[in-house]
Amino acid sequence: MKVRRLAVAAALFVGVASGDLGYAQETISYLVRVDDPGSQLLHVEAELSSTGDTTYVSLPAWTPGHYELENYTRYIRYFEATGENGAVLRWDKADADTWRIVSEGTSRVKVAFDFLADTLNLSGSLLKDDFGFFNGTNIFIYPEGRYDLSARVRFDLPAGWRVATELKDGHETGVYLAADYHELVDNPTFLGHFAIDSVMVDNRWIRLAVYPAGYAEMSRSPAREMALEALAKMAEVLHGLFGEPPYDRYTTFVYLEESQLTFAGGLEHADSHLDIIPAIAFQNPRLTFRQFFYRLLAHEYYHAWNVKRIRPAGMWPYAYDEQQYTPLLWVSEGITDYYAHIVLTRAGLWGENEFILGTRDWIVQTEALPAREAVEDASINTWIDPQYIGRYMYYDAGAILGMMLDIKIRDATDNRKSLDDVMAKLYSEHYLENRGFTTDDFIAYVGEHIGLEAAEQFYLDYVDGRDPYPYQEVLALAGLTFETDTLVDPFFGVQVSSTRDRRMVVRQVVPGSAAAAAGLQMNDFLLRVGVIEVTSSEWADDFAQMYGDVVGDSITVAYQRGGQEFSGATTVRTRTTYQHRLSPAQDASEAQLALRRSILNGTGEPLESEGGQ
Repeated sequence: MKVRRLAVAAALFVGVASGDLGYAQETISYLVRVDDPGSQLLHVEAELSSTGDTTYVSLPAWTPGHYELENYTRYIRYFEATGENGAVLRWDKADADTWRIVSEGTSRVKVAFDFLADTLNLSGSLLKDDFGFFNGTNIFIYPEGRYDLSARVRFDLPAGWRVATELKDGHETGVYLAADYHELVDNPTFLGHFAIDSVMVDNRWIRLAVYPAGYAEMSRSPAREMALEALAKMAEVLHGLFGEPPYDRYTTFVYLEESQLTFAGGLEHADSHLDIIPAIAFQNPRLTFRQFFYRLLAHEYYHAWNVKRIRPAGMWPYAYDEQQYTPLLWVSEGITDYYAHIVLTRAGLWGENEFILGTRDWIVQTEALPAREAVEDASINTWIDPQYIGRYMYYDAGAILGMMLDIKIRDATDNRKSLDDVMAKLYSEHYLENRGFTTDDFIAYVGEHIGLEAAEQFYLDYVDGRDPYPYQEVLALAGLTFETDTLVDPFFGVQVSSTRDRRMVVRQVVPGSAAAAAGLQMNDFLLRVGVIEVTSSEWADDFAQMYGDVVGDSITVAYQRGGQEFSGATTVRTRTTYQHRLSPAQDASEAQLALRRSILNGTGEPLESEGGQ
């Protein structure tokens, strides 16, 4: 597959010809205007047909891919409705995200409002002095229940600002088109000053847009070249997995934050994805890309097929005013994570060792959970509470389950079939047939290769059930050895850090631990634990060595709080931990080696190298 760079910068913003997009006869016209970037207000207008005496318009409450109600109406700072003659129309709120407009006597309604774009997160919108980005779910109001209407979007921006989006080019300066509401809101957009570049793969432009622009300049770092080359290699692998690119063009939007971030990640869209990551990742790409940024890119890129197109029936179509529960996020997110690692390896960006270490990480994260949870339950629970323990376990556990199914299919078919075939079938028989898939569909397609009874039992035990995962049994089929060491060590249960005056301040106390029993609290200064003077980070090693053989003995803890010294009594306690090891089996058969190689490179042939860039 031919890959080449785009040489003419001016061509970067030439959109793909829209042709006959099958637009509905009625179109909503939108205006997005930036008057004063410093105000962090996006001015939005929408002109639409009235629906009789009363017109209801709504704003989404959540963004697909970010399974949490966020109620974007809370960012509205001004709202007005007028008729076709400019007369102000009366309105009130019908519910949390819907306005009820008295539209009697007018055939058209224009809604205008300001949206406070001050939220740096993947499903939000942000406006700065020289730049902004938004998610369509935040600002594009729509007639309640009408997702079928086409859209025309016009931008009015400060001088020198430009636009990057995967909305279709309307062949009119500053105007973009969408066939329906789903397409309209599924396109995050960069506004202002940013860098953009692209490569071509299979006659499709793959673009990279970066803010701030300086981090993508050649003089600053090789980050731009590394990212573009990686995206091109990923595109080749992904196009091959599904037989075609489903998009006319694909854009990766990268926002680099220079201050401290409390999160880093990406959010998928059909023809693009948005990443928010620390700026240091682009400053030191050779240190950060392979283990962090490449994984993020591969995960979000695979989503262009899995979850954006191969979608659970419970989310087909999207409804933006309520939760859309599905038990299948272990497929949508977990199997996506599995294929992210496959894509990295088949693209030559990773070697076998990195793939094995990534697999071990999934196991470690899954086994570290305080209780075994069914991945179906975790998929449902993701909507309940952002702090819910194990809320996102369908990522790591789902990746492990996907790998196990892949191995089982390859083993049962002498390596002729794989999970690749299951995912390709979901794409051709569900997405291309304009429908979602169910758990029964997925299990049936797996059952075609390993037997329906075996597939159903796997589902009952590990997807709907809570049985321990059969790591040793299944991974051995791919020539991998899985072992677990049980470690019992003295455990005090406190995390401390050194202050400028070299005192050790308590940052965290584990509930139910010896430290908690002694009465320690956050921000106390830890002085002594038994006879161990706490003057450096090495105190914990000294504690483990001295008290390892006297579990249950009483000790006294000294600490300072509010300038006064206190003491508390507790006992020496232990903690049981498990150390999981995954490595190539020394006695693996040729069949097992061929199976593992077929996962890693898709052919079963030996890998050419052990590393990527």
